[in-house]
Amino acid sequence: AQQAAQQAPPPRQVKDKNTPAWLEAWQDPMAGADAFSSCICTADLAGDGEFRLVVATAMKKMKVWNGTSLTSEHDLLEPPVAVCTFYPAEPKSPKRPSLAIAAGTHVYIYRNLRPYYKFTLPALTVDEQEIEVWKMVRDGQIGANEAFDELANLRDAGVSLTSRSLDLLAMEDGAAGEVEQLRAAYCTAQAPEQLQHFTSITCMGSIKKNMDEWDATSCLFFGTESAELYVLNANGSAVKTTTQLPSVPVFVASTGLLDVDYRIVVACRDGRVYTIKNDELSTVVIELETQPCGLVRTAKQIHVACMNQVIHCYHAKGKKAYSLYLPAEITCIESMEVTRTRAVRCLLVALANNELRVYNEKHMVSKFDMMEPVRGLSFGRMGREDNTLILCTKGGCLQVKIMPRLANLEAVSQNGPPPEQDIPLAVPKKTKLYVEQTQREREQAVDMHQAFQKDLLKLRLNTARAYVKVMKDGQSPVNDSFEGVTVRIQASVQGLGPLFKIRVHVVNTGTKPVYDVPILLVPSNPDMYDLEEVIMQCPALLPGLPWIDAVKCKQKDPAAGAGEIRVIVATKTSPVPLITALIKMPLSEFLD
Repeated sequence: AQQAAQQAPPPRQVKDKNTPAWLEAWQDPMAGADAFSSCICTADLAGDGEFRLVVATAMKKMKVWNGTSLTSEHDLLEPPVAVCTFYPAEPKSPKRPSLAIAAGTHVYIYRNLRPYYKFTLPALTVDEQEIEVWKMVRDGQIGANEAFDELANLRDAGVSLTSRSLDLLAMEDGAAGEVEQLRAAYCTAQAPEQLQHFTSITCMGSIKKNMDEWDATSCLFFGTESAELYVLNANGSAVKTTTQLPSVPVFVASTGLLDVDYRIVVACRDGRVYTIKNDELSTVVIELETQPCGLVRTAKQIHVACMNQVIHCYHAKGKKAYSLYLPAEITCIESMEVTRTRAVRCLLVALANNELRVYNEKHMVSKFDMMEPVRGLSFGRMGREDNTLILCTKGGCLQVKIMPRLANLEAVSQNGPPPEQDIPLAVPKKTKLYVEQTQREREQAVDMHQAFQKDLLKLRLNTARAYVKVMKDGQSPVNDSFEGVTVRIQASVQGLGPLFKIRVHVVNTGTKPVYDVPILLVPSNPDMYDLEEVIMQCPALLPGLPWIDAVKCKQKDPAAGAGEIRVIVATKTSPVPLITALIKMPLSEFLD
């Protein structure tokens, strides 16, 4: 038996069902990938099914990774603003996407990682007053300082100036002689040149044209510093539509098809979120508490990250759904869609305290800590892996994480009874006295019920008798109907003492008038108060009309305390008063 026990296999270990949400795939601390979320994307640039990673850094470099190896690095002429891919209109297959990089006033389009086309923003109209100022500078009619003052007045008046004028207005720090020389040299060099007004790009995105396929033809759109949103054609060579916005756009997101029905959501610098619906600016405007720092649009929801550590979720029509309050500042957000047996849409949130959270609607389904704050992130396909998370940190580190196929992103519903309901109460133990009392109640249940009913009936009878006595004595503030007459009385005291004024307000709420109504004022202690009138004569109480009168009252001894005065409304035909009121006199506040 002992030998059989020794030869028996060890017990099978049960695996933990909690699968980690992310797996470490690759990390390069020396990648130099200092980029924001808008400058990170993945695309099948070679058409071989391998999705390559493209990162445009703040150091004017475009780096391309194929798997874990850096395949190419390209120099950029200006610091990049946004990077995205789009599929131009071409019949050949397999299709290869074009890479668009927005920088300054241009959109640089690459095909096969080679420069292919440069789209330049249309020039803006220059203000006539600014043209006149530079014309006078060129003709020598005014000097550099006079031109500086004229352009400053135009700027203060709200005129949109060119970059040449803005550069001149920036020359105001330093010694007076040096500043004048710099302005004069700048005007001498720039005045002969033609005055042009160009704007710059602030954000960019792409939208499908007529088919909802991953390699369908798409178009670029971008926002500019002139508060305009341009939509280009399928080749990215000409402007298709232009929409004027109330403010400068900083974040854009799109959904739908350009030729069918589409929405472009724009977060602007004025703290509002606007929607462009089929080439028209919608009337639905979302007001934010603070400036936006991130925007994500799904099929029916809009997530906006604000600078007050809050993410607001709105429906497509502008109605607020919920808010997520976070413990630190938000650095970037990104949408995450995982397609399995059922599609799961989540929200990736990077915080300044090195945390990265995953939210499924209002519920946090995953959280992990980074070594340093995340500056940019992107979720999508990289290589041949569909669910890949790409992270660029503040120090330039590049990390790639993969989501396991068994990771659970379903939100745990919090509906139903609270968990405290399952905690048993601390019920004390049953004592002998409690058991005997319970037994006595079981045996004498009928007698106890009859005694309770008897006491309840006695209480009701005593209450009815007291009410009848009050009504008969006329001590109630509202009397019972007496020969069709119902009277209400209100009595108040005015003054600080020792001289008071008693104000009496009587109203006949019945249907019959009452004539010659005496109103008596009876002190509880006649030696305490001296009344100007003891009996006030009311000639008539008409239905609905109030009768108001006042009587002066003086306290004989202010140090004697306070007493009571009863006001009685009587009739000549009944010994019972119509109504009475009791006035509790205040203490006299007399001076020594």
